[in-house]
Amino acid sequence: AVVSTQSTGITRKTDMIGSIDPYVMVYANEVLVGKTKPVNNTSSVVVDELLTFKTKGDPLAIKLHFELMDKDDVGDDDQVGSGSFNPSVEESLENQLIHLKYKGKDIGSISITVKIREIVLV
Repeated sequence: AVVSTQSTGITRKTDMIGSIDPYVMVYANEVLVGKTKPVNNTSSVVVDELLTFKTKGDPLAIKLHFELMDKDDVGDDDQVGSGSFNPSVEESLENQLIHLKYKGKDIGSISITVKIREIVLV
């Protein structure tokens, strides 16, 4: 499966000064499969990064979870929000808007596309 994280739009701030330094951590069935590179000092960014990973069984059966993080130079990175995507119940896997929440409140969204690639063994 290939997950393309295309853009973010965030309303929550975690830093006292300036904007967040966002990056996205992507999980498939609760296993971290990759993360995007942090972008400095912005709450809206075009990311356009691909994360590729193998799945066991039906790739549409995976449950994707996204955690938007704020990269901090000092201390631990802050979670900005999170959201999920279940490919098996969606009509389309392209240009999906994942709504992010933090402590039950909407804080923004990320746009993704999921592509399933069949690998043929010879």
